[in-house]
Amino acid sequence: MLRPVRRLGMPILVLVTLAATILVAVGCSSAEEPTTTSAGAVTTITVGSGEPQRLVVGGKTVEEYEAALPDLERAVEAAPEDLAALQELAIAQYNTGRYEEAAATYQKMLELKDDAFTRNNYGNVLRDWKRLDEAKAEYEKAISADPTLVTAYLNLASVLAAEGNTSEAVAVLDRGLAAITGEDAQRLQTFKERLTGATTTT
Repeated sequence: MLRPVRRLGMPILVLVTLAATILVAVGCSSAEEPTTTSAGAVTTITVGSGEPQRLVVGGKTVEEYEAALPDLERAVEAAPEDLAALQELAIAQYNTGRYEEAAATYQKMLELKDDAFTRNNYGNVLRDWKRLDEAKAEYEKAISADPTLVTAYLNLASVLAAEGNTSEAVAVLDRGLAAITGEDAQRLQTFKERLTGATTTT
């Protein structure tokens, strides 16, 4: 798993984090903090001032997702309330850039079962679809549903930081730090330090 990342010149620390979580991560060009969503494979990370790079970490390629879409759509058609099938379809739609379709799939999932994890993923789709106000609202809903969901804080703070609202981003991270402990709290603290330029000692 290290080889493809090294060929792209990605920092090894980012790879280790991604490999440990096996989640979709989307980098914020201004804050450089990876943000996460569920059970996908495509990673988008901005390196320096360049364009985001998409690569696969522990999953399917974009072409494989494309090829799988017809079968996934048939599976959902056959079992429209199967959350696992809907999730697989949403991931494929998201990873192939079909944001409008992925948003509709996540909305269907939320109608069946409203939970923080799905709200966060729906927020990521809206974010990448450039519907930032709606994305931020979904992250807030995810946080309200599960105040310990670290990815929702990171995602919301990343969007705010990218918009230039550093003080609001820090406030979101502080909310997370008040609710979360352990390694997840350290992730929040590390991002906060990157935003503020401050460091703390433990």
